[in-house]
Amino acid sequence: MLFPKSLALAALSALPLAPAGAQAPAPNAILFVGNSFFHGKYPPVLNYNAENVKDENFGLPKEDPRFENHPEEPGPWGGIPGIFKKLTDEAGLNYEVHIESISGKTLKFHYDNVLPLIQQPRWNTVVLQENSAYVLPTRRTGHPEVFREYAAKLEQAVHTANPAARLYLYQTWARADMHYTPKGAYAGLPVDSMTADLHAAYYGVLQQDPKFSGVAPAGDAWLRAIEAGVATRNPYTPEAGKINLWGPDYYHPSKWGCYLNACVLLAEITGKDPRTLGAGEQAAAALGIAPAEAVSLQRIAYEQVRTARPTAFSDKAAGGNAAPGKVKIKTKTRKG
Repeated sequence: MLFPKSLALAALSALPLAPAGAQAPAPNAILFVGNSFFHGKYPPVLNYNAENVKDENFGLPKEDPRFENHPEEPGPWGGIPGIFKKLTDEAGLNYEVHIESISGKTLKFHYDNVLPLIQQPRWNTVVLQENSAYVLPTRRTGHPEVFREYAAKLEQAVHTANPAARLYLYQTWARADMHYTPKGAYAGLPVDSMTADLHAAYYGVLQQDPKFSGVAPAGDAWLRAIEAGVATRNPYTPEAGKINLWGPDYYHPSKWGCYLNACVLLAEITGKDPRTLGAGEQAAAALGIAPAEAVSLQRIAYEQVRTARPTAFSDKAAGGNAAPGKVKIKTKTRKG
């Protein structure tokens, strides 16, 4: 007769053993390619979680075109990828995060100068961000044809190296300095107008090239936060009790804007609902974002990604070829 202890030992002995030398699954290696709209420009985001992010340009010599040459932006950088890394860790996901961002640069610059890094088979996921002005219509000082050309070239390069890699576009947001200053390209128009142009540009590339896995709609999420009363519409005239998504220069993101962007990236790329992180989320606390603010921004990110791609949180594999977002964006036409 077996006693309870003997039964337990017998049951354990019947369990299958892990193969000798078995290793944990390799992390998802993700590369963020862009400019200061990824690294964030301002503390505390600029260097946030940098110890857990590989800044691919840090420490390069001055002669290298990728040299980080802004003394007011000391590296190594963590930035929005650093927040993304923390969120994925808290969500129980295994990501190895790399940032390749150079202030003010375009996708053309990255293609011309950084292709040997970008075109490597080790990248499971690559996220591309264009210069905030380049994607705009020509009449708004943009170079949309250059954006489309080099987004396509980088997609082809990444998939030549790794056909299974997932590629995402990171839609940027309306710049307050281009709306609320007299000489701005959108002077006299609401932020809805630039958001609509950014949306059309990024989702237009996705529609033309289905080899992209999707768009992380950060810019649309900013507008949603404004229309929901969570964020102020015009940072030049702040509204009490509302979050300011813009930084001191009125076009880079504040820590709140960066946090919202990271939540959007988490939702779109991993399929993880950012609302599950809740009021106790650690990156928000480290950045000085109040728990209630973090919850509001998590909700906005979830709602925007869900609106753009209804299956975002039900796909078995995060991502998938996304259909262009059916997002209504109101625009107003300037008189005269």
